[in-house]
Amino acid sequence: MKKYIAYPITIAATLTILSLTGCGAAPASHTQNGAVAGSVLGGVVGHQFGKGDGKKAATIAGAIAGGYIGGNVGAQADQYYQQPRPAPRRYYY
Repeated sequence: MKKYIAYPITIAATLTILSLTGCGAAPASHTQNGAVAGSVLGGVVGHQFGKGDGKKAATIAGAIAGGYIGGNVGAQADQYYQQPRPAPRRYYY
């Protein structure tokens, strides 16, 4: 793998693993996980565009946009999983 592609992928993987494992204090919400994963993915995708300072700007813009989109998707997942579920049906034979 070329050097300029391997570094962002390595950093993204490391940050994702660290953010998902946490320190054990409290479990992270889907919003937090979505924002982190979206930022990493957006930064990696944004890094593929531009040259020189434009590449840095595209990486930052991709990370910001990915974090925003990932946070919104995670918030929707939080809302879905907080809805009350119906009680399971009991079948009598």
